[in-house]
Amino acid sequence: MDVYNGEHTSFWYDSWSQLGCLNDLLGRGGTLAMGITDDSHVADVLAGHRRRRHRLSILNEVEEEIEKVRNRSEEDDIPLWKQNENTFANRFSTKKTWQSMRQAQPVCGWNKGVWFPQPAPKFSFVVWVAIRNRLPTYDRMKLWNNAVDETCVLCTEAEETCRHLFFGCRYSGKIWRELVEGIMGNEFTYEWNDIIDAISRQHQKTTKGFLLCYAFQVLVHSIWCERNARRHGEQPRDERIFISLWIRQ
Repeated sequence: MDVYNGEHTSFWYDSWSQLGCLNDLLGRGGTLAMGITDDSHVADVLAGHRRRRHRLSILNEVEEEIEKVRNRSEEDDIPLWKQNENTFANRFSTKKTWQSMRQAQPVCGWNKGVWFPQPAPKFSFVVWVAIRNRLPTYDRMKLWNNAVDETCVLCTEAEETCRHLFFGCRYSGKIWRELVEGIMGNEFTYEWNDIIDAISRQHQKTTKGFLLCYAFQVLVHSIWCERNARRHGEQPRDERIFISLWIRQ
């Protein structure tokens, strides 16, 4: 609050001085120490409070702040809105108010490589869940049930994790190389984090980038479906058959 006559500014609960909200600063004992009631406005204090000397320096600083606003004006007080950490303005901004209230999160660097118009939403959704490491792979299922066999059902050679399934697994890695190596060229990799970085940088800037993102999403979805089919007893498909079916699609 920008104080003038003080009639609309709470002494204890509004931020009207350089000390900020006095209730936060002094706590409930501040009312007794200052001799000022909890429901007082700044105007009440200016009219009835006499300056005193205190043993605590912080209380003397509050007395100084009271003196600064004496005899300022008969105009109404002006509410000020927080713009950033240390500045205020008399104009309300929804954006800046929201930014001051919210807890800022790190900028997501891969969102444009996952969410774009052309792919089917089911492809983007599975990729999003995979990047968040929330697919129910065997390593995560083992946290719920120790009896679960965590061996990968595609290659039967290693523990099934998200990074193994895409594309550290011998089965999925062969499919990934066959279909994507020509697009990625020298940047080709099996490493999950490097692949996410690649689609995040390229997404839709070029035709090549779009093809990489699209192929990545379709393959993640298809391999996840193949994994689930095998887990539920369906006939496994050889990777060569898988590749030929995918190319025809």
